[in-house]
Amino acid sequence: MGRAARFTVPSRGTATLALLAVVLVAAPAAPAGADDGGIDLAHGTVLVDGTEVPLQGRFAYPTFGLAEDPVIRGVVHGVYRVDGATALYYSLGEDTVGMGFGEANPFPSDIQEASVYGYNMASSVELVDVGTLQGFRPLVVDGQALTSSSTDLEAGPGQLVVAWALFPELPEGTTTVDVQIGRGAVVADVPVGDGALAPVVPEAAPVLGTGWPALAPSDQVGAADPAASTFDLARRTSDVEGVAQSAETAEEVEVTLDANVLFDKGSATLSSAARSTLDDVAADIAARGTGTVVITGHTDSDGSDADNQVLSEDRADAVLSVLEPASGDAVTFTTAGKGESAPVASNATPEGQQANRRVTVVYSVQGDAR
Repeated sequence: MGRAARFTVPSRGTATLALLAVVLVAAPAAPAGADDGGIDLAHGTVLVDGTEVPLQGRFAYPTFGLAEDPVIRGVVHGVYRVDGATALYYSLGEDTVGMGFGEANPFPSDIQEASVYGYNMASSVELVDVGTLQGFRPLVVDGQALTSSSTDLEAGPGQLVVAWALFPELPEGTTTVDVQIGRGAVVADVPVGDGALAPVVPEAAPVLGTGWPALAPSDQVGAADPAASTFDLARRTSDVEGVAQSAETAEEVEVTLDANVLFDKGSATLSSAARSTLDDVAADIAARGTGTVVITGHTDSDGSDADNQVLSEDRADAVLSVLEPASGDAVTFTTAGKGESAPVASNATPEGQQANRRVTVVYSVQGDAR
């Protein structure tokens, strides 16, 4: 990112935040002891007129996603467990010339997530818990997000102002989260601390270094429905050879095996290359699988419906013959064949036919074994 501006604390001027793209440096990125214009990423602080302020990472993005637009810069101060909720503190301001701050702050309203919440709230922020595959949006009461008001975010030249947002309580074992601001800005691996920041000042969005804003009162937090602000995530991975692709949620794993590698065309005999891939799948099922493992074969549309149905069933059984003995006693298995009836791509092209030739393995995972 180059050198950052040294943040000073003059009087206040104007701001809001944009949803678009991003440049980000998280705390571990700086060499030990580095001081980047008052931001000490190695020690997790930002120096504001001689006062150390918590810092876990910084971000920057153009206000409307265009190179010639003013750049919004900000820092994430931390994520903290508070009574009944989780608090995020971050600061932002506008940089219009190089790395220094300009005279005007034409912040767009993109930080407002009007499709989920009402207007005039800095609600386009999320926490992502990679470990539990859960995401969290700000708590909401009567259509209003428990966040800073976007109309309060007013920063003058050379300033950052502090914003906040309240989220559902994080799982007990969560020690770090990723912070997403707008549509693209991400600060990864932010540690989860305890307790609201102090001192609290009367300003709704104080200038960085003058104190911290008050969070929503406890009665509003208690009136919010945490489930409405919690959503599941999916982790998608692929092995190096591209034979197995997996999509994992908090409860379930679906592995899609490329039948073009597992079998010769029109055959249900497993290739030698299939063994190591299936051994890896079996090892994961043995380590954390639970309930019933469902193996389903699929084909393209080449050939008759009847032949494709038989081929899909035989291929599912072939995969079963390797997985079942190596997957332990905590799971049971069932197989099915769907022939050409459930394509994932058009059979009108060779590429589409190749995608349709597959075997899927779906199994539940234990919540504490991800």
